[in-house]
This record gives sequence, structure tokens and C-alpha cells, in this order.
Amino acid sequence: MSAAPPFDWEAVLDRLSELYGTGDWRTPYLRDHAENPFQVMIGTILSQRTRDENTDRASARLFARYPDAPSLAAARLSTIEPLIHDTGFYHTKARLIRDASRQLLGRFDGTVPRTFEELTTLPGVGPKTANCVLVFGYGIPAIPVDTHVHRIANRLGVVRTKSPEETEQRLREVVPREYWIPLNPLLVQHGQNLCRPIGPKCGECPIADLCATGIALRSGREPPRRADRPRRPDGRRSPRPNRRRPRRSGAPARTV
Repeated sequence: MSAAPPFDWEAVLDRLSELYGTGDWRTPYLRDHAENPFQVMIGTILSQRTRDENTDRASARLFARYPDAPSLAAARLSTIEPLIHDTGFYHTKARLIRDASRQLLGRFDGTVPRTFEELTTLPGVGPKTANCVLVFGYGIPAIPVDTHVHRIANRLGVVRTKSPEETEQRLREVVPREYWIPLNPLLVQHGQNLCRPIGPKCGECPIADLCATGIALRSGREPPRRADRPRRPDGRRSPRPNRRRPRRSGAPARTV
């Protein structure tokens, strides 16, 4: 049996970049999208378990007053918390971002590390945050995986995973390194607009013909994720397609 052809990541990135007008994804990321590594790190910590718009508002307020590690490390929690209140869990996040700032000063001379291993030793910095710093702060190839990337990767059928952490590990294995940097920003934008958690707009999607979920839904077959099965008018998931169970050995065939 011949092996399945490799997934066409180049077509995915081409079509999504054209749809969202982000320019040529082959352009070195930092040429047009340079960001402050410290603010990428702190902003990504704030983004955990909250909506993007809440993160944007809170980050703008925080960085207007504490734009760098020295200023945030010296701040009082009582002044940080009101600035980031919109992100939820603000007591915990205020402590984490101040502690991370203090460790940057004490252990790294105030400079955000450039390696995944060092980044993940800082308070509040997990795999997603570390990878965001590498990509958006330093232009180093990595694959940050949030709920959007996790969901879309499973809908595309390129992974079968249960958590963002598992998805990140698997994507590193199946996605050629040349596609790592543009993958997150384009999939996140797609997840916010068309490939939504509920009610994805498959009819408007430019990559539906490459997507295992889009192909399955058009042909009346079951998509990779149970959550993507069409809903009935009563809101319940449609049943699985009717499949005849194999007859047990020695059992008589059913007659109609």
C-alpha cells in the first residue's frame, strides 16, 4: 500500500495569508512584526484562561505604567492587580509576572532568555508562553499552541491529540521546520474568524478541501472530532453514521 501524500502546509499558509491579508509568510517574521520579548512573555502569561480582547486591554494598561522588567519587578501587587483585573485570576497572575520580572533581573541580567529550556524555568512560563517568546520576540522557529491551534490541527486531521501540550509535541514531528513561525499567527486568526469552536464556517473556508473535517462533513461522513458532528434541531449531536457491526464468528447472519 502506498504511503499517503504529505499534508500541504504550504497551500494552507498561502491561502490563509491571502484571506487575512497578512503578507508573504515566507518573509522573516521580525522584519515586519518585531515585538518586545519581555512584553511578549508577560502578555502571554496574562492571556492564560482569558479572552484575547481582555488580554489586549490589560496589557496596554500594564505596559503603559510598567514597560520593562526593572519597573515591574519593583511594583506593588496592589498596583498591578487593578491593571490586569480583566484577565481573571489577577491575584495569581500579578504575583507570577512580578516574580518572573525579578528572576529576569537576578538570574538573566534583565534579558529574556532565548532558549525554551531557560524560559520554562521562569514563574508562569509554560510551553506556550516560551514558544511565543521565541517566535514573536526573537524570530526563532517554534510552534506556540493555544486552544485555536489545538482545535484546528485536530480538525485538519494532521494530529489526534487531547491537549495543547500533546498537540505541540506532535506538530513538531509532522510540520516541516520552515512552516513553524507563521503557523501560530495564521491558525489563531483563522480560529477567531472562521474555524470557530462552535459553528465553524466551513462553507467560507479556503482550506476546506484540505481539511479532514471539511471533507468529511461535505461527504456525509463522521469528522475526526466528535465535537464537530453536526447538531440536530434539538441541539444534540447527530448520531454516528450507520455502520453494520461485523458478525461474530459462528453467529448466524441476521435476516431482514
